[in-house]
Amino acid sequence: MEEDKQSVVKGIKEPKKRRLISSTNHAGLSNCSPEYVRSRSSTNRRTAILDTDTAKLQKALQFKNEKNKRKVSKELFPSTKGKGELVDQQCRVLRKVLYHGQRFKDVTQFRNAIQVYAIREQFKLCIMENRSHIVSCECSDLSCDWQVTAIRDVRGKGFVITQFSPKHNCPRLDHAFHPASKWISAMFLHRWKEQPSISTTEVRNEIESMYGIKCPEWKVFCAANRAKQILGLDYDDGYAMLHQFKEEMERIDRDNIVLVETETHESREEERFKRVFVCCARTSYAFKVHCRGILAVDGWEINNPCNSVMLVAAGLDGNNGILPVAFCEVQVEDLDSWVYFLKNINSALRLENGKGLCILGDGDNGVEYAVEEFLPRAVYRQCCHRIFNEMVRRFPTAPVQHLFWSACRTTSATRFYNYMELISLGSQECHDWLKNSNWERWALFCMPHWVKCTYVTLTITEKLRTSFDHYLEMSITRRFTAIARSTAEIFERRRMVVWKWYREKVTPTVQDIIHDRCSDGRRFIVRKQTGTLLELTDSCSSCYELNMDAMSCSCGLWQISGIPCAHACRGIKYMRRKIEDYVDSMMSVQNYMSTYAPGMMQLPQEYAWKWDAGHTLLPPI
Repeated sequence: MEEDKQSVVKGIKEPKKRRLISSTNHAGLSNCSPEYVRSRSSTNRRTAILDTDTAKLQKALQFKNEKNKRKVSKELFPSTKGKGELVDQQCRVLRKVLYHGQRFKDVTQFRNAIQVYAIREQFKLCIMENRSHIVSCECSDLSCDWQVTAIRDVRGKGFVITQFSPKHNCPRLDHAFHPASKWISAMFLHRWKEQPSISTTEVRNEIESMYGIKCPEWKVFCAANRAKQILGLDYDDGYAMLHQFKEEMERIDRDNIVLVETETHESREEERFKRVFVCCARTSYAFKVHCRGILAVDGWEINNPCNSVMLVAAGLDGNNGILPVAFCEVQVEDLDSWVYFLKNINSALRLENGKGLCILGDGDNGVEYAVEEFLPRAVYRQCCHRIFNEMVRRFPTAPVQHLFWSACRTTSATRFYNYMELISLGSQECHDWLKNSNWERWALFCMPHWVKCTYVTLTITEKLRTSFDHYLEMSITRRFTAIARSTAEIFERRRMVVWKWYREKVTPTVQDIIHDRCSDGRRFIVRKQTGTLLELTDSCSSCYELNMDAMSCSCGLWQISGIPCAHACRGIKYMRRKIEDYVDSMMSVQNYMSTYAPGMMQLPQEYAWKWDAGHTLLPPI
């Protein structure tokens, strides 16, 4: 347990320890910031020398009292609200003293608060549990009792500290300067809170006067961006830099598409943001030529003052890897926004009214109508989670939930109708409702064979959001910058890893699927063979017909997925052939290599941009 705890310790390297204050002051000022310790330590020493009265000295150093702690906290992080109230702004949660029952806006706000707290208190954090509903941290010293745990409120996204042990039994780290933007942003956070427009030169001079070190300007610039993000002060700056982001994207690749749409109100002449569409040339080409035909679209709510929505589109490569294709940030998720997003995707992919495209969506806010009207040659698929939730809402007592998932995931039409009959026995009303819900759009056996995909839910966009979730807390320009850089890193990582597979014919994920289906196919027996036509049976006397030339099976899974089913694997082995030869070329290593071989230019960091004196954009009203 001790080894596990030490292995997940996160923080700065522990330097050689120096004693900056006396042992008495160290015990009394353990919860004060370094700035406060430096300002008070010399005064306390003079007081100890001049005043020999022990009672007065103990009273002057009574910092363990909770009331005095909060008084010290207010000098660095002023706050006017009580502890029972939900904190709405980022800067208000950065109070120096944590306490049991303290409330935070969301999990990101809590994580930022404990990170800043640990850096300013000069100890290393050990992450014990880090999930969307619970976060638990301890001090990395095994002999220390400090720990904090917060869980999500059942009434919303708020987080509440349910367990907190403020006592430290460990020696503190040195107060020396650490050349990291994260450390600088935490130690000088109060400077950006007091003066949000403070220049990097002024912060550099303060660092040099306090620590005697000249810090690079780019590092202070990164620290300023991080501090403003924690304090929630970079919202307007994100819109002001949006045109510069467009120029940088077009500078690294002229085929990149960044469309910024603005609007001008009658009472005001300045331009304000309306929506933006971003699509990288490399991702659009890779999806169109080398990826499967499925394109999952969804809308993500963004927690900012305008409550914007990010529309996303993602596909699947030959190794079941998620490839982000396009992003669009709008103020409201409605029909007009979906029409704007889908039309630009169609233009970026250079398709004819969506020809060769299968769009998987949840049907909310007009996405289904937008596909039907403006991409008439595209195939629309409905997410089964939406159908399931609506079914449970209408028929909460019908015992057919497991039958619904069996019906929507089967690849055989015969089995689908059998499951529907079982649903009618459980609830006739539910069966009639499902029958009228246009089941051709959500039943898997109706999936077009050229798509080569078995997804019936928006798992693609859900996984993508898990990867990009921490970017949604940034300002709009930094959010798109982080997404563009992350996409380029995905290209580079997959381009390098494919060289480990050059001896194989199909990708590793497909190999695992084939292995599982070969194990399942052992229970089948070849009953008849006529050239490349085979007939198999199992212990239940079920009969399956294979056509090796057409690469098809009567169960339907081979045609839909592009990978031989369990019956096909048994038949191919019976004919002493290689299973990899019957996998669709979309899942081959050669195609995967062609997908990512061209690579993708990395968008420079913000401090390396070639800033132009162009017009700035104001946030929406």
